Amino acid sequence: MAQRSKSPAIFFVDAYTPNEGEMGLCLEYGVLRWSSNKNDRPEVYVHSFLKPATTPNRVRWSNASVDMKISRDFIENNRDLPTIEDMIEADYLKGRSVVCFDATVEPFYSLLSNSSAVVSIVQLWNDLFADNEKALLCTSLSKMCDFIGMLPDDKENTNYTPLLKRLHQMAALWFLLEEMAKHPKSKRSMGAGGMQFNFIWPLPKTKDKWFERDVNSFKDLTDDEIKEFFSGTLADRIDWFEMSMYACDWVYHRQKNRGTEDLEGRNEMAEFIFKNVLNFKMQVWVLIYYSIYNHRLEVARQIALDRGEVRRLKSAQLENFSNFIIENLDVFLSGEQKQKLLASLVKQSFDSNGAVRFEHFDFEALQKQYANRRSDVQKLYFTDNAPGTNLKNCYKEIRDASGRTIYRRYEVKGRGKERAAAKDLVLRNLNRLYDDARNVFSDIWLTPSLKLWIQFITGCNIAEIVRTVRSNDATELVDVRNSLHYILERCAYEYLVKLYNELKNIFAAMQDDNIEIPPFQFSFQGISIEVEIISAAKVGFFRRLFSFE
Repeated sequence: MAQRSKSPAIFFVDAYTPNEGEMGLCLEYGVLRWSSNKNDRPEVYVHSFLKPATTPNRVRWSNASVDMKISRDFIENNRDLPTIEDMIEADYLKGRSVVCFDATVEPFYSLLSNSSAVVSIVQLWNDLFADNEKALLCTSLSKMCDFIGMLPDDKENTNYTPLLKRLHQMAALWFLLEEMAKHPKSKRSMGAGGMQFNFIWPLPKTKDKWFERDVNSFKDLTDDEIKEFFSGTLADRIDWFEMSMYACDWVYHRQKNRGTEDLEGRNEMAEFIFKNVLNFKMQVWVLIYYSIYNHRLEVARQIALDRGEVRRLKSAQLENFSNFIIENLDVFLSGEQKQKLLASLVKQSFDSNGAVRFEHFDFEALQKQYANRRSDVQKLYFTDNAPGTNLKNCYKEIRDASGRTIYRRYEVKGRGKERAAAKDLVLRNLNRLYDDARNVFSDIWLTPSLKLWIQFITGCNIAEIVRTVRSNDATELVDVRNSLHYILERCAYEYLVKLYNELKNIFAAMQDDNIEIPPFQFSFQGISIEVEIISAAKVGFFRRLFSFE
């Protein structure tokens, strides 16, 4: 793409209502962005079909169908469409230099209230042709274009909607009128007919196929074919009857998952998904979306030229592309691909935590050490009695800065009532540990990193997935919850069996008050667990040894 100058881009805006003068019944809205370098093609900046803000029965659907190919069924079946009021509130043209056909009428007066500069083609036309009565009779875009001799729409482009075609025609007309204002003598040649405005108008003929031959990978394409595809004409290949555009997204007001910077191995995962999970057609779509919605045409072209080897990108480019893929995994992956990827990630996480060896922590020494550390140093959190009891030293727990437990120690000691209370405490808490482990949605299994991956892959908030089931839960949420639960249970089974056997041995040992055995020490999903059973006889000996009575 040619180097842009420092002057600002120009934005062209239009909206369609089949009921003239009724802003609330607008059914389509569009904005083109034309860079300061007029050798670039204007690009779609915003495009959306709209639902009427009032009752649809008042809409003149026959006009919408004939004029703009918009049907009532299409609008009513797309319940998530925004309204023209939503577009006004979104304020995509705030601080922009904007051109519209007539800035004095609604909805444009409201849409452009915060724009930095507004040019009305009607006003520009009337100023230029103030002394030409015939020209002043031209009050529509089509009549103005006919008057100055611009070629009509040849109907060869079927990908752009009539509104987007009108916007391109408006951009071409505006440029010609601006040139006339700079060079008044050029008006003498107007009306000769058959004028084609550079490469903006008429729009190029729609191609039936992306490529002239069947290809199955980027390796099947030549460099020239790739450069021709990923060029300024890329948007011409998009079916804009099916696609929306909201500056940098294709879903209006989408709440995107955040936290890609916290995902472990995101670059490697993005590369794996792009190269090994997505088929060639979806790889091309990913690069198309990246080009159009993230405005990274050059990077997308380079990825294709490198035959999908994303590691060849510069570090910052790789980070950006990886984030784009991860943030939109729920869109790019099929249902089956999501299941396989989730199963792989869950197994990898469980196996990784399951391989962590037991580590003994000196609770008192660490507690004293971290109490004196600065607040900006990663902290550990210490608990020395179990919830609901004041039996200190029978239970110790250490959690890391994220709140995840890394160490638990249980002690059965004392004699008589003291020992019975300690035993009851340890039994209850070990049973609680097992109950928590049986809940595969608990934090024991779902690490912060795994939670983020689940959110990005499924598109559902993890808090919604793991919460208590409600009767009005969306079907999509229920399906995600059920499939994830199945995956987690299947991957957790072997570790639950091991935990059960460890606890069974501990419970058996606790029945003998006089047993003398070394502490039970094992690791469960990254949690180091230590259970020490001190013989009651040994406790009695120590008491006699230190007794002064």
